[in-house]
Amino acid sequence: MERIRFILISKFDSLMNAGKVFVVGEKLFLMALFLLGSSFIIGSEAFCSIDKQLDKEVVSNLQKFRSQYHATCLNCSGDSCNLKSWPSEKSGDAAVCKILFCSPSYVSRVFKLPEGAKKGKSLISFDYFINNKGKLSGVDITEVKGSMNERQAYKYVTSFAKKTSFELLIIENRKYQILNLKGQVIAVIGNPDDLNKHQAHDQGLWRN
Repeated sequence: MERIRFILISKFDSLMNAGKVFVVGEKLFLMALFLLGSSFIIGSEAFCSIDKQLDKEVVSNLQKFRSQYHATCLNCSGDSCNLKSWPSEKSGDAAVCKILFCSPSYVSRVFKLPEGAKKGKSLISFDYFINNKGKLSGVDITEVKGSMNERQAYKYVTSFAKKTSFELLIIENRKYQILNLKGQVIAVIGNPDDLNKHQAHDQGLWRN
């Protein structure tokens, strides 16, 4: 399963494209994305990578980093927050904010096959939010390209949402939801031989 990790280093020469350096005392934490997924998803700044599960070590340190950087990454009002927009030249900052605030701590790999779904590959884009219980909610399919129709895509995504979970966003002992998020996944429906054709290129993607 594809995961996101913290790498603890004492020295480095350059900043990785999808990373950010945080200075903590005399140590540097480099947050790096180990991405093995499809080019449909990699490099898409608009989408949170909800199919990539945070490593347990990251989860154990998540609240500490969130408490330090929530003002940098989020705009909050009432009981909800939104991710701040970043210019293209600060894509590294945007990537780190997404790791901290819209990456799941657990990704379900089980789903119910949508009725009538045909063999093939589909690119599904959708809007959603993370509620104050750490669950993916309010799925709204915005675009489907491939073998599935919109109804099937909705069934596919929401079947994962039932068990996929995020760490609660708690700021100063208050729980918040995160609104106006965008996600994108690639669904491959077929027999084992069909899936094996995509295995080398699509590691870490949701499949049946």
